[in-house]
Amino acid sequence: MALLKVATKEKEQDLKKYKNEFNISSPILIDDNASAANAYGVWNRPATFFINREGRIVGRVLKEIDWTSNNMKNLIQYLLKEKK
Repeated sequence: MALLKVATKEKEQDLKKYKNEFNISSPILIDDNASAANAYGVWNRPATFFINREGRIVGRVLKEIDWTSNNMKNLIQYLLKEKK
């Protein structure tokens, strides 16, 4: 499983501060001209996409979400068990 964060139209300097403030170790990709956001129909932030092993989007959440909830834990466990 991989987690990718994409920042749209953000300055690199601001992202560094954000990563330090929230102790984020994963990379944040920069979408300078919002081409990725437009391609995936993202108009609001945050947006989360679940992509299966074949590269297909199998779900998405277009709002803030409690990642520690039982529903989210169960969904992630299900996606991780998905056969190759």
